[in-house]
Amino acid sequence: MELAKIIDELGFRMRLLRAGQEAAMKSEDLADRDVLILELLAERGKLTVSEISNLCAHVSESTISTNITKLWRKKLVTKSINPENQRVTFVELTAKGSETVEQFKAMRAQRLAALFTAMEFSPEERQVMERVFARAVEFFDKVSKGTT
Repeated sequence: MELAKIIDELGFRMRLLRAGQEAAMKSEDLADRDVLILELLAERGKLTVSEISNLCAHVSESTISTNITKLWRKKLVTKSINPENQRVTFVELTAKGSETVEQFKAMRAQRLAALFTAMEFSPEERQVMERVFARAVEFFDKVSKGTT
């Protein structure tokens, strides 16, 4: 089987395994984009609405603003006006938002740990996988910055 097909099949099966996380997201009434915004803020710190919109490809600033307002109402983020330019809104995680991100990361880590355990990688195979995935992360970072 060719590599692209294998990766596609793996992605499909990983989405199937997300059922547990999605149930937790629904209990918090969070959509995938809400979780993505929280994770962006956890990784990058305080961002403007425009910056978040630019990082969420093909999503308008008004849609992102709606998501942020929802997160703000749930006390997962704070919003503040830039004193130097009042048209700009900063968004930051609250402690509750950080806890929520950590919960989702823990669930994801459990799923991946189960996968890696079941696959019984040798130490050498694990090192190869780590290098391959690190390269993939670098590639996607470049794509998100528009440098590829």
